[in-house]
Amino acid sequence: MTAKAFPKVLTPLPESLYGERIVAPGESVESVARIVTDIVLAPRAGRRRWLIAAGACGALAAVCALVPRSAEQGALVAVASYEGWIGIAEGSLLVSAVLLLAGVEWRCAVGRITETVALLAAIAAGFCAGAPAAPWMDGIGLSPPFGSAASWQVAGTASLVVVCASHWLIGLLPDLAILHEPGASRFYGWLAGGWRGSALQWRLWEEAHRSTALLGALLAIALQVGASVMQAATAAPGRQDTLLPVTFLVDAVLSGVGASAAAVVVIRATHGLCGLITRRHLDILARLILVLGLSSLYCHATTILAVLLHGEAAARDTVARGFHGDLAPAFWTVVACGLLPPQLFWLPRLRRSGLAVAVVGTLVAVGAYADRAMGLAVTLRDASALVPPAADIAGIAALAGSVALFLTGLILVLQTLPIVSIAQMRALVLAHNPVGALTAPPPKIPDPGILSSAGVRFVAAEFASARTLAAAASVLRARDRSLRLDALGPVPIPEALEVLRPAVTPIRLTALAGALLGGCGVLAVCLTAIPLAAGAAPWGAWPSLVLPSLMAALTAGTLAALAALLAARGRRQPRDADVWQAGRSSFVLTARVGGEPGEAERIEQRLMALPAADGRPLTIRKVA
Repeated sequence: MTAKAFPKVLTPLPESLYGERIVAPGESVESVARIVTDIVLAPRAGRRRWLIAAGACGALAAVCALVPRSAEQGALVAVASYEGWIGIAEGSLLVSAVLLLAGVEWRCAVGRITETVALLAAIAAGFCAGAPAAPWMDGIGLSPPFGSAASWQVAGTASLVVVCASHWLIGLLPDLAILHEPGASRFYGWLAGGWRGSALQWRLWEEAHRSTALLGALLAIALQVGASVMQAATAAPGRQDTLLPVTFLVDAVLSGVGASAAAVVVIRATHGLCGLITRRHLDILARLILVLGLSSLYCHATTILAVLLHGEAAARDTVARGFHGDLAPAFWTVVACGLLPPQLFWLPRLRRSGLAVAVVGTLVAVGAYADRAMGLAVTLRDASALVPPAADIAGIAALAGSVALFLTGLILVLQTLPIVSIAQMRALVLAHNPVGALTAPPPKIPDPGILSSAGVRFVAAEFASARTLAAAASVLRARDRSLRLDALGPVPIPEALEVLRPAVTPIRLTALAGALLGGCGVLAVCLTAIPLAAGAAPWGAWPSLVLPSLMAALTAGTLAALAALLAARGRRQPRDADVWQAGRSSFVLTARVGGEPGEAERIEQRLMALPAADGRPLTIRKVA
């Protein structure tokens, strides 16, 4: 993976297409950091209300967790809730990962929110996972190669949580360093660790972020498609449709985009982020919901038409029950919430309305839940279990507890961590808002008397742009190839990295090695344990081995990428706090001074001799 600027600069689209710029004209690098950090650090009267709300939701989740769930009570509602949250998590993760890998620049403002929704939805799915899975899987002829069905369900959820959390944490690292300022909590400094914003760290960070995005996208696709393939291997009617894997995946992505869009609108309105999350973002999210809604409508209509034309008698009876039978409440909920509301976004005015985007996003998530519940009831050939009386307490408690847990996590993240990526938004401002470029003090020529101080370890020069820093580094490197240079900046610095060319092992190779070790290890365990599970009916040929091995491989690869980034984040950095603080708002070039007398003075003279418009530093300081 070659080092390149983030985000990828694309050809600007006409403003008439979306009605507004991707970044408000008045936003600058300083305003982006101030707006986002004020949500976390600035004392506000409303913070207490948010924390009280989080505490109330957390207490509700704890109470709901104490309600006993068994095979007879709340099984369908709990499993439908589990699959609904899994769909939201996988859909949000897949969309965020694909947009990151494609270099889509508008995702910078909403990418962190989408990743947060994916992580919290995966945790909420874990709240609903457990014992209720066993009878439902056994009822359709599914049993794991070894162990209980509940343990395999929990393992799949844990894999998704680990991948989502790793990808989310990697994206947070640069912003945590910005929050670690004088007077702030040491918690942010502990999480940021050795992050200083060097060119090498930015390169490793970008590579790790993209690697975990790729692994997360593969995991989301594998879990959704793998579930449908395993069900197709059973004898349950209505599960052998060739369009079923596509339907599962489309519905999951639709519910993930809908939930993320609703969260984006609420956060934008409650915290005054209209300058960073503009109406153009709402328009694009609405277009995504519209496209996915059309795809979902096509999948459902094609499935129904195929059944009516050449389906079996049992399948036609199921469709009839959905129109006017015992399945009608769930079926028409899918139509009214999941299929029809996205069509409202054919109207441009509604696409740019925050209220419309939030309402439709919530409705499509509800529609996806109803579709999961109806599919479970049909698979079990027991429609009377769709809303069983015994599920009123246990099943609804599982659903309410998971919703409360999701809201608790969202409020706590919003009040303690940057909900918008500061680093990525800064790069976007530099690319689209020239007036919002980095500001710097006027040039300051150092005093020769001060420059001759002894015991100097580094010479630090501050620049106004990455281009001038790269020009100065090129001059110094051309005159002395042995000089040890490094660059610090608030955004990725690919120009300097091309000059410095540090030797480092690519993180993608570490992730690949971890994935191979994890996948092969779990495959070996499965091949060894299956013969020992006497009487166990495999899930169906290769899925019983490939899917667990693939989940383990993707999880291990993600953890390997995260570990490699954390291990490399403190390399080749000066320990002077002032240099690091300067690198937060401008570009700083550091040169390590050797033991030769007068070396620091020679470096400074070369820098000050550069042309003013092409490489001359704004300020120079010595670091003892």
